[in-house]
Amino acid sequence: MATDRPIRVFVDSDVIISSLISESGAAFTLISHTEQVELYTSNHSVSELNKVVDRLHLQQEELHNIIKNRLISVRIDQTYKKVQIQFADYVRDFDDAHVVAGAREARVSFLVSYNVRHFNAEKIRQDLQIILLTPGLFLQYLRSL
Repeated sequence: MATDRPIRVFVDSDVIISSLISESGAAFTLISHTEQVELYTSNHSVSELNKVVDRLHLQQEELHNIIKNRLISVRIDQTYKKVQIQFADYVRDFDDAHVVAGAREARVSFLVSYNVRHFNAEKIRQDLQIILLTPGLFLQYLRSL
C-alpha cells in the first residue's frame, strides 16, 4: 500500500452482519482480509449488532470475535436520542445517526455501509471530510492504491 498510516474506516452494522451471513461477499472480504485498514465501530453500533444477531439467530461468539479481534470501538457518550438530534442533517433515517456520530468520533476517512441512501453523503463529505462508500466500492479503492 502506498501510505504508511493505516486507512481508518467506520463500518456500519449492516456490513458486519453481512460478513457473518456470507463468506463470499465484499463485507466478509473487508472484515476478514484487509489488515491494512483500521476498522471502527461504536458502543451504540455494538448494542445494535447484539440485537440484530439475536433476532437473526446468528452466532454471538462470531460477532464477539470480530469485535474483539478486528474492530476498534469508540465510545459515544451522548444518548441515542441526543445523537439522533445532533446528527439529523446527515441522515435520511434517524436510526442511522449514531453511525455518523461514531465515524466522526473515530476520526475516520471512510464510512462503509450498504445503506448509502440512508445518509446525506455530500454533507458528510463536506462537513466531516468522510467519504461514504459501499464495501465493494471501498475494496475497489483499496485495489487502486
